[in-house]
Amino acid sequence: MKQHLPSQLDDVPDSLLDVAETFGLGVALRLMQEFGGQELEFPRRFRETRQPCRAIVELLGADVGEQVCHFLAGMRVYVPNGKVRRLRPEIASLQASGRDRREIARLLGISQRHVRRLANRPPDPLPLFPDW
Repeated sequence: MKQHLPSQLDDVPDSLLDVAETFGLGVALRLMQEFGGQELEFPRRFRETRQPCRAIVELLGADVGEQVCHFLAGMRVYVPNGKVRRLRPEIASLQASGRDRREIARLLGISQRHVRRLANRPPDPLPLFPDW
């Protein structure tokens, strides 16, 4: 299955944008790879033995892991998997090239139902106040 993660800071989902800006895109991407689709509740005080801090320290190393846990202390953070944002254009491109939804689902490692849902979803609305 292909990995559908952001390639630049502008593409990082809002729930991890502060983490990416503070610790770098690499840290946010590693969190998305490891915990994508999960909600993590960080304790108010860092304890390396408590989850999710233990898993984050194992993933990022002692220094960065502890800093991330302190940064998110007392918060509940949803870690997105980043797929939806990247899959819609990819599905549209594969459909335009003549592939059927079953084949698209197989290529992307997702269900046919999810392909259908994303393909049939209306486009995101334009912002009310665009950045000029």
